[in-house]
Amino acid sequence: MRPSDHLTILLGGIPLGCDNIGDEAIVACVVRMLREDLPDAEFAVATADPATAERLGVRVVPPFGFAGVPADGFSDAVRAFDAYVWCGATGLSDYPHVALDLLERAQRAGVPTFVWGVGMDDEPNPVFFRAHGRRRRLLSALGLLGAYEGRFRARLGRRLRATLPRCRGVWVRDPESAAVLASFGVPGVRVAADTAILQGRTVTRSDGRTVALSDRPTTLGLCISTQRRVADLEGVKRLVATVRAGGARVVGIPMNPKTDRALLEGLGVECIPGDTPEAVCEAAADCRAVLSSRLHLLILAANVGTAVFGVARGSKVANWLANFGRTVEGSFDDCDWDAAAAHVLAALRAPGDWEEVRARAYAGLLARLDAARTEFVAALRSLRP
Repeated sequence: MRPSDHLTILLGGIPLGCDNIGDEAIVACVVRMLREDLPDAEFAVATADPATAERLGVRVVPPFGFAGVPADGFSDAVRAFDAYVWCGATGLSDYPHVALDLLERAQRAGVPTFVWGVGMDDEPNPVFFRAHGRRRRLLSALGLLGAYEGRFRARLGRRLRATLPRCRGVWVRDPESAAVLASFGVPGVRVAADTAILQGRTVTRSDGRTVALSDRPTTLGLCISTQRRVADLEGVKRLVATVRAGGARVVGIPMNPKTDRALLEGLGVECIPGDTPEAVCEAAADCRAVLSSRLHLLILAANVGTAVFGVARGSKVANWLANFGRTVEGSFDDCDWDAAAAHVLAALRAPGDWEEVRARAYAGLLARLDAARTEFVAALRSLRP
């Protein structure tokens, strides 16, 4: 029996409550967005952080499939809801085995499923889709590495083709993600935008005027993820030293408040004390530019008008920067950190046409999100005539 006569929606499919500020920004924005359009609906979030209940005004359930919580209890839990929504991040490529398993369990339980705002990198998570260590060396020597890793990709394609068409709606966050899904044989996916673009979109003075980049401190916000090892950490140190020598301040904005913070502090960068999306937006609004390998720092920074520069860890950062006609500075494996320092210093000294470019990009992103939101909400409303 479902808990009420109101529409009940369970949000999950990403490891919430696990020290990723970007994921928390996504779910907070999804809850706020849906609550505006479905004021009588009741929401629950699958998370490891019980404080989410008070912070977002929702019920919480365990983070099935993540944080050491087995997925076995999910089928019983999801039956209490009218809909299950996998609500963001890059889960289609980062941890598809978990999120697809949850969707499949909900579908077998007879609960309508939706995918909203999810991204898909052009390269699935190498932790799960590549051979490693001795096995990789042996397969490479035998000329079998491509065939071995191709089996993982083929298996993922079969699961995507079996599961996603059974959803009541699938909206991804960018055209590039839709194209990757099409390459796996999943066509017709609709394109929205990352819901985190709704977080902290404006920054104003006490007199109500928007804070222009030229009025901000000459500060660079920096975040380097620990999810993958940077090949040239000494290059990052040189970048920090070069920016400081150029008369600018460097502040760390860790998107994982534990591991990213430790790395940044190890580089001699003082980090902000806050660990919420609001704290990240506030810190980014005090910067003229942000350089990050974390996608959602780039999104939250652009939300508040800050110029953004990215280092690639998969295609998602490049996809975001393409909205502004920009490319990445390099990748974790191959980045000219000295050139990146020069680009950042130039932006700190003169913003150029960033504000106009950003305004045009966001007009398109918000229009795309609004159109998809209308479709999504209509599909949810149809569950309760």
